[in-house]
Amino acid sequence: MIRTKVILAGVAALFVATPRVHAQSAGSVDCSILTAPAADHATMDHSAHAQITKECSARLPVSAGQAAYGAISEVVRMLKADPNTDWAKVNIEALRQHLIDMDDVTLHAAVAQRNVPGGVEMRVTGTGHTADAIRRMAVNHAKMLDRGDEYHASATPTPEGAIIAVTAKNSSDARTVARIRGLGFAGLLTEGDHHAAHHLALARGETSSHER
Repeated sequence: MIRTKVILAGVAALFVATPRVHAQSAGSVDCSILTAPAADHATMDHSAHAQITKECSARLPVSAGQAAYGAISEVVRMLKADPNTDWAKVNIEALRQHLIDMDDVTLHAAVAQRNVPGGVEMRVTGTGHTADAIRRMAVNHAKMLDRGDEYHASATPTPEGAIIAVTAKNSSDARTVARIRGLGFAGLLTEGDHHAAHHLALARGETSSHER
């Protein structure tokens, strides 16, 4: 008699728990089921529960937030995952200041661009912190571009920012010349594969070719 009651109780539990899971996965999913007490999981349809987990996970945001916050979050995760990180040297504030420079230069600088043989000359200007950020980023980025195979690049600091010249190393390559002109200041800033390495070096407190 006791055994029969146990069996009936188990069957009843399946009828109660299973429709709930299926109904949620088929319609509006109540993701709170994922935080239910462990005892509730003992009698549920685990296949359906896995489906709910998948659906609820898909609803979570993948962005860490604002772009600079996301960049810092990614670097922090990398530093924590690296057992060789020297925390006595880590300087996340240096990375934050560099990202502020990037934001100022990208969004607040004024650019006057003119074509020159083989490429462009750009007068990039701003006021206050933006002018300082232009000088820091433009001069150092021009050096990096010039080390590559495609561009001659130079930057001359001015009180308002910098004058930047970028031309194709192969001046007869019309496609590269057109690309330089089409990219302009903002596009050329993104050229090169050193950005991520520079951010990590700043965070680690290592010396870098960029001042900031």
